[in-house]
Amino acid sequence: MITISKFKEKFQQLKGKTIAIVYIFENDNEAGFNHFFIWKGQVLTRWINAVYEIGCIPLILDVREFVNKAMNKTLPHIDYVLNLNSGTTKLSSMALVPSTCSSIDVPCIPCNAVAIVTGEDKRLSNYIANSIGLNVPQELDENCNKDKLFRPINLGNSVGVSKEKSNDFADGIWQEFIPGYDITTPIVFNPLSEQMEFLPTIMFLPNSQDNNWFYGEKEKLSRSGYTMKPVIIDDDIKKRYLALMESLSIKTFCRIDARVYSSKNGYYHNPDNNKVICKDNYFVEINVMPTIRENNSFLFSYNSVDETNSLYLYIKTLDEIIAEPNINNFLLTSSLLSLY
Repeated sequence: MITISKFKEKFQQLKGKTIAIVYIFENDNEAGFNHFFIWKGQVLTRWINAVYEIGCIPLILDVREFVNKAMNKTLPHIDYVLNLNSGTTKLSSMALVPSTCSSIDVPCIPCNAVAIVTGEDKRLSNYIANSIGLNVPQELDENCNKDKLFRPINLGNSVGVSKEKSNDFADGIWQEFIPGYDITTPIVFNPLSEQMEFLPTIMFLPNSQDNNWFYGEKEKLSRSGYTMKPVIIDDDIKKRYLALMESLSIKTFCRIDARVYSSKNGYYHNPDNNKVICKDNYFVEINVMPTIRENNSFLFSYNSVDETNSLYLYIKTLDEIIAEPNINNFLLTSSLLSLY
């Protein structure tokens, strides 16, 4: 734990640093690229503003230009890279930015190449989650008669997740469908405590109260048919989530999605207390490069923080020294200081 005065001193030392903002390939036709394109401009603008708001200098590059300049030694001086090449491209492309950062010895936010190729690979991340004691929906044969979901191995934004397999997504896994409700948990480095801590977990509650509903690609695009509600997860879940992040060397921020088992329609409720308990919690995926945009769950979680949350003091302290505090400069500051 560091003092607030020490935190403010470290924050001042970030000023004047150059941060390269590296965004997704232009003009690609990968599956899901159009989904990214819908919000790309908004995401870029928010991060560019965040860099300015903490007193740093942004350098805007697409992935090809960044890699080309880095390899040809024509890249101007940069101190950090913010990698926005996320969500809907192949893992080999997604890992390209942090791999390049390693070759030129520049820290990459939010994670390294190992975290991407292991965390974003659904089958591999399932194995890791299972090894640390998290429940994982059973992997099934395509012809199994059980209620099941198809998940593409390495696409984000729920692209291709369906109860019926599409010919567009050959590389994926079938998993047992867990009746219940989707939850998501953002986890962020706290510069005051100098450790990873939890923003409020968010549960997606369908208006239908149907426990067969799930938060899929269409729901993410339409942002309708459900509400979001902060819920509490128990300490056993938190302990396993922290172990999962440590295994992937995640030191800045991430988001972990899960399915909470509930056998009946209505809303999940543990009769002993109001917490989601570990035995009902089924790991879905870890998002090592979560998108931050208007009206999404990460922002809702950030806005739900109150005095009971361990990140509250950090947020209030940052609010005192930034003219326009928001989730982007909150995450950017914590990430930079985690690498300090």
